[in-house]
Amino acid sequence: MLFRIYKCMKIIWYNTIESTNSAMENSRSNLRDREVWAARFQSAGKGQKGNVWCSNPGDNLTFSVYLRHNGIAARDQFVICQGVSLGVCDYLAAKGVAASIKWPNDIYVGEKKICGILISNTVGGEALIDTVAGIGLNLNQREFPDWIPNPISLSQLTGNIYVIEDELPLLIKAILDVYDADGGDTAGRYLSKLYLKDYPHRFTDTASGDCFEGIITGVKNDGRLEVKTADGLRYFAFKEIAY
Repeated sequence: MLFRIYKCMKIIWYNTIESTNSAMENSRSNLRDREVWAARFQSAGKGQKGNVWCSNPGDNLTFSVYLRHNGIAARDQFVICQGVSLGVCDYLAAKGVAASIKWPNDIYVGEKKICGILISNTVGGEALIDTVAGIGLNLNQREFPDWIPNPISLSQLTGNIYVIEDELPLLIKAILDVYDADGGDTAGRYLSKLYLKDYPHRFTDTASGDCFEGIITGVKNDGRLEVKTADGLRYFAFKEIAY
């Protein structure tokens, strides 16, 4: 385990850990705001919908950041998902890569996934208390298991090899810059980067299994995806729609 202190952030590096998200969630009361736990290898990395995040040891950025909030209403918690997603996009843009956000917070380059994000919030009454944001960014990995459907890494896109210890503070800074932007146009920027927005596509209602044609037209303040169909607008919470 290695400690590194940067401006406004404390980074703790682990050579091996089961999951930075799980470990952080179990230590919430002992964490300080903007503390970061990063791993060169996660033996049980967590992804969306209970999936496992697969990463070669030392190749990629796999980490979690802890944020303690003051003044964010529980009903507005989706803004954290938006801000973290935009921060990753801003980091990639600085590397010359244009990325989009597949709702709610997968980061895509073209039709390929470069980053997954897992957000865990704690709510107290009507206020958002804190967040553990887990992030897995494909940085240097060139070969992936066949069961991963559409991966891509930054190194594959640029031809460069990156030092993970150097890149992590840059990525965290990009995320915190959005977080600290005092609102700004986070929702508008998020919509502008939304994958497949305004394009016809085929979707699956995961509750019924029905497939339907529709167009993503927006995202509600509570995070629900807005899809225009032949029968009118429909709204879906996380895990209620697949595409």
